[in-house]
Amino acid sequence: MNGFSVGFRQPGLALLMMSLAAIVLIGCAAAPAAQPAAPESQPTAAAPAPTQAPTTAPAASATLAPTAPPAATLPATMAPTVAAATATQPAAAPTAAATATQPAKPATVSYAKDVAPIFEQRCVKCHGGDRVEEGFDMKTYAAVMKGSNNGPVVKPSNAKDSELVILIVDGKMPKRAARLPDAEIAKISDWVNAGAPNN
Repeated sequence: MNGFSVGFRQPGLALLMMSLAAIVLIGCAAAPAAQPAAPESQPTAAAPAPTQAPTTAPAASATLAPTAPPAATLPATMAPTVAAATATQPAAAPTAAATATQPAKPATVSYAKDVAPIFEQRCVKCHGGDRVEEGFDMKTYAAVMKGSNNGPVVKPSNAKDSELVILIVDGKMPKRAARLPDAEIAKISDWVNAGAPNN
């Protein structure tokens, strides 16, 4: 109580005490103000991190998103190619089959253009005109189809059982000449297998 009264009696000391108290209060008030400033700077420094994270995440998703659709597009692109390759191969197979079938059709052999000239050149010396051995005349189509003294020598559509073809293939005919070339034998066989037509 005496100190209190002394303070009032000495106004200079009281003023000093109040100033000191004010400085302490300002210092205390300033210290908390400075401390919050530090957290403000920390969030400011940390703020770019969240900014970078979203930037990185969209970049990754943006990269992955376009990559996934091309993966789906790629098989779709390849599928037509495979389908096209598959469609092309069967198309080639019928062509090959048709090519293989064409030579098997001997109907294109003509008696007048292909077979008769062979008979004329290789056979008529002994089987035509004044000399007709075994009664087999080969000068005309009708005479060839009639056959010899032993019966028909041509079995239409069956060259392997036709006596004419058998004798020629075995080299027994022509009797006094060289065996016919394979190309000529093939023409005669094809003509017989085609039904021995008069064409």
